[in-house]
Amino acid sequence: MELTAVSALHYSCADLTHILEHCFQDYFVPIALTPETFALRFGAEGMSMEDCRVWQHNGETVAIAIIARRPDAARLAAFAISPAYRGKGLAKSMLAPLFATLKASGIHRLYLEVIGANTAAIGLYQSLGFAITQGLTGFKAESPEPTPKADLQPATTDELLRAVFNAPPLNLPWLLDPLMLTRLQCEILTDNTGAWAAITTQTLTPQLRLVFVEPASRGQGHARSMLQTINARYPGISTPTALPAQFAPLFIGAGFQPLPMTQHEMIWDASAPLYPRAGS
Repeated sequence: MELTAVSALHYSCADLTHILEHCFQDYFVPIALTPETFALRFGAEGMSMEDCRVWQHNGETVAIAIIARRPDAARLAAFAISPAYRGKGLAKSMLAPLFATLKASGIHRLYLEVIGANTAAIGLYQSLGFAITQGLTGFKAESPEPTPKADLQPATTDELLRAVFNAPPLNLPWLLDPLMLTRLQCEILTDNTGAWAAITTQTLTPQLRLVFVEPASRGQGHARSMLQTINARYPGISTPTALPAQFAPLFIGAGFQPLPMTQHEMIWDASAPLYPRAGS
């Protein structure tokens, strides 16, 4: 089947929103966005219109890939195939050339997240040279227990970022990068003893996007106290399904419960081949 790959530069934001919703029909997690929320969500993630692709066949939309980009790294932020074209073995023939183009343009590391139950997609990405690096999960606040809470004060995104970048570099998943906060409507809170939290407010319900404790204040219970206070102040608040699973004891201990869906972070880097494995 001959496919034509078209840069997203040839489409409007409204067009891309419609294509994305169409291609995600009946997937594990359907997508429903307005053009405004599409632009906000993927813009904050670093969407590169030049690198995003829409595939066409005889005038019909076949698939879409949303690519987020940083200087030497990129992320497959979304990929979906239209229902009429699924099950035809097309995914690898679309993604392999796209990833090769990104590599040729100076990308040394590629990221993506895949739902843990989507074994077919995991196999696809492994055949393209990606490896699972860690499990990701999300949490939702439950009824808080009567425990002492931190006295939180409002702060600015700039103040939080100064604290983050004065500390040793953080190895966080793409969606938890603090720089994303510069593109989102946020409420920043601090306990003035080295603990910080960022809560995004552009959606109908607030979302906890970052908890950070400065190095000198770690190991003193500040993160747990911060989470307990947020639990009490924002009933039912949740996080993205992007937190490393190693943080589960901290969140559960502060009265949060894991969300049902889990994901795998998968990464390809320059030390691994970027082509389908023989026999795959």
